[in-house]
Amino acid sequence: MERHQTLVEPRMAPATREPIWTIPNILSLGRLVSTGFILWAIDTARWDTALAIFILAAISDWCDGYIARRFNQATVLGRQLDPLVDKITVIAVLIHLAALAGSGVKPWMVSVILTRELLIQALRSHLESASVGFGAKMAGKLKMAVQCFAIIAILWVFRSGGPDQNGVMTTVRDVLIWASLALTIYSGGAYLARAKSIFENIDKGASA
Repeated sequence: MERHQTLVEPRMAPATREPIWTIPNILSLGRLVSTGFILWAIDTARWDTALAIFILAAISDWCDGYIARRFNQATVLGRQLDPLVDKITVIAVLIHLAALAGSGVKPWMVSVILTRELLIQALRSHLESASVGFGAKMAGKLKMAVQCFAIIAILWVFRSGGPDQNGVMTTVRDVLIWASLALTIYSGGAYLARAKSIFENIDKGASA
């Protein structure tokens, strides 16, 4: 009589679930909500309000990164949520500003920024889903900082009566806008080069 062995499948260790409601993630979601108020303030020409909320949002962006590092609260969700919210805020504000005469922002500039951000976010999501870290690097952080300063300068010029009433600040605004655009292109190229290197290493590992 033929004997049959019962094959017992090895038990898989339960996947470790990362916490969702960490302080950095809550700050990121709060920043997302604040974006709606910034856009409302721009649409209604409440420049003081728009400027104050945007500055607070920019400060919270720095705070959530610091807290994540300092208190070991970095998560996969946070690595995607934080830059995604940043992009939504910056691009949404720039779209609204590009529609205003005298903002210094042209629609094609927003198109360049949007293309770069969508491409890098898609790469980040793909690599993070494969458990490959693809967090922000110095060029990307510098780009975001200059974009924030450019938006603050634009809002400040409107708050001060427009470009005709504030020549010096308008010049500073224009320099920051063009610098942010240059950093957007440069950092995008740096991320693409980094992603290419990661994909090549993955292919080498698969074929080894």
